[in-house]
Amino acid sequence: MDQISSAIDKCFSSLITDTDVKNVNDRKEEFNKFKNTGIPSNKYENWKYSLLIKDINNFSDLTISKKKPNVNLKKNLFDFNHDKIFLVDGILYDADINEKGLKISQYNNFKKIGNNNPLVCLNNAFACNGFELEVKENSKVKKPLVIYNYFTNQLPSTFINFQHKLVLNNNSELVVFINNIFQTNSKFFCNNVTNVELKDGAILKNYSTHENNKSSSLFNFYNVDLGYSSNFEYFNYINNTSSCRDEININLNGENAFASLANLQNLDQKYNHESKWVINHNKENTKSSQFLKTALHDSSHSVFQGKIYVNSIAQKTDGYQLSRALLLSDLAKFTAKPELEIYADDVKCSHGSSSGSIDEDSLFYLRSRGIDEKDAKKMMIEGFLAEAVQKITDKNFQQLFLNKLALSNEY
Repeated sequence: MDQISSAIDKCFSSLITDTDVKNVNDRKEEFNKFKNTGIPSNKYENWKYSLLIKDINNFSDLTISKKKPNVNLKKNLFDFNHDKIFLVDGILYDADINEKGLKISQYNNFKKIGNNNPLVCLNNAFACNGFELEVKENSKVKKPLVIYNYFTNQLPSTFINFQHKLVLNNNSELVVFINNIFQTNSKFFCNNVTNVELKDGAILKNYSTHENNKSSSLFNFYNVDLGYSSNFEYFNYINNTSSCRDEININLNGENAFASLANLQNLDQKYNHESKWVINHNKENTKSSQFLKTALHDSSHSVFQGKIYVNSIAQKTDGYQLSRALLLSDLAKFTAKPELEIYADDVKCSHGSSSGSIDEDSLFYLRSRGIDEKDAKKMMIEGFLAEAVQKITDKNFQQLFLNKLALSNEY
């Protein structure tokens, strides 16, 4: 903490010439909140099982940078028809959007996302140059929006903070795919905060992939507010990400709102991934689903903390939660902490968690049919993980992720 604090005055004083004093003072206030809370520690319940804590302490290079690096944007484009946003090292680099219902602008000034998480406070203090995306009322965006999120070898610091905001107005629809692209093996810490607001009847399908990140540490925080009859669908494909913690806070604030969260995780070596999900049922007749499938090889480790909260006025709530892990090594580890906090009496809520190794009888059956052991295990792992992909309602992206799973050579 002393290392981080020593650079703070110099960093903020450099902003005075670029922006207004109130902006700088608001950032300082958020940093002071972070400083008073302190760097997350395993002694706190929400971070009790976190593996990311040791990574945070290794980085103190905090800056607010507007440097625009050079990158070839055409190299990793998908071949299907889509709109595009390009982020490079946390900065909104370029966009190619042809839909009339979409409006994008650059995040420049301080915009606080309210949360007591110390890393969110730190993000509020330092975030700069992300994007704000708005979908107009009654706009059904036909093409998916792909966000190409590059991390390059030109990173301005080893600790980067960026923040984004998505607003879908009444009865609007959008499919977003976040493609994280790691072009560097340098060690850095990325603190990414996204605020999502879904107005009445809005539908957002949010898919993302984290693959082949060999050395960086990531913290991703989503805050999602849902209005009447709105729908939020989230799917994250994690394949050998060095160290990552994903937090999602869902607020079902309107009747008939629905949120679906699903993760597919395939980790090897000493890689680790954490998922901390909280879904708050704040109105009647709301529904939620939390679903996680994990395959753990070598000395990898996965942590799942999932919570369903039901307000006293949220009668007729339907909350579902399930996490399952396949342990493919004696050194692999899965930690689960499912929670239910219910203050209403007319609800239907359930949670379950399990972990185990490959079923030997099933493996024997496949081998008895002439399939060698390596291919038999690959088939079983793929079949186990594919259930998470079935949670995707967009058939094109469902097939995209099934193809990724089939091509994976990490088994």
